[in-house]
Amino acid sequence: MNRLPSLRLAALLSLLLLHPAFCKAETVDRVIAIVNDEVITQTELDTEGRRAFNAISKNVPAAELATKRAEVREKVLKNMIDDRLISQKAKELKFDTTPAEVDEAITSMAADNKLSREKLLQELAAEGISEAEYRVRLSDQISRSKLINFQIRAKIIISDERAKKFYQEVYLKEEPPAGYHLLQIGFRWTGKEAASATKEEARLRAERIRKLVQDGQDFRELAHSFSELASAKDGGDLGAISLSDMASDMRELLSDLTPGQVSRVAEASESFQFFQVLTINTDGQFRFPPYELVSSSIHDRLFQEEMKSRLENWMKELREQAMIKELN
Repeated sequence: MNRLPSLRLAALLSLLLLHPAFCKAETVDRVIAIVNDEVITQTELDTEGRRAFNAISKNVPAAELATKRAEVREKVLKNMIDDRLISQKAKELKFDTTPAEVDEAITSMAADNKLSREKLLQELAAEGISEAEYRVRLSDQISRSKLINFQIRAKIIISDERAKKFYQEVYLKEEPPAGYHLLQIGFRWTGKEAASATKEEARLRAERIRKLVQDGQDFRELAHSFSELASAKDGGDLGAISLSDMASDMRELLSDLTPGQVSRVAEASESFQFFQVLTINTDGQFRFPPYELVSSSIHDRLFQEEMKSRLENWMKELREQAMIKELN
């Protein structure tokens, strides 16, 4: 990591300490890091790590609190420094963000959380984040994402040949979780999540989406887009459940299925649901789905691994080229 020349750093700190606004807020806005002459303050760190700090305060024993808080602080500060480096590079290369892009991001964020735009902003306000502040954060995130797309993501191509090789050499050698690994899609006719006004309408929606799965559309994507159950946020993934832990009607629905098959639509508690079996691990016997069923998830897995590796290498280069100083 390159360091600021001592005279340059001293001059910068002198200017900061002599500035009247800084003097008044010295105990609040203490500078804790300098990234290419751009400062990160204690207040910024406290704001960025507020949720994590609150979580450990509630869940970590008092004797371990100081150590755990120091670990979290170090991680939050590292992430802030990395974000600052990416933001600076985005500005340098003129990856700008328009107000319309920020509006679209807010709308998308609200939809992903199944909230109205107004409700999302209300929840942010309850956490002390104003709409103006949130827009600034989103604008910065979008600019960083544009740069990363250009610098890394757009350059990654996972060939089908590579994915098939992974399927043969890795996927089929990995022990699947014990039980039936299931994906789930369901539609309610009561409750705030329900888009159907009647029980029959919910059943018809379930049958319609099941037909899309049978026609070859990706189960996880359909679950995320349409399912009204809690598992939708995970692409319908329920994890693995043993037959002995299933209710008798669910066991009857699934016990004869093989990996890749989709169950019929069945009525459950205030919803109609259907399932897809991914893997089966019972009595020491492993059964896997055909490559075509997991091709998309394997491509995603390989892409994420490649993305992580390239991003780490790129960030290492940015840090080595930067002037970074962390202050006690």
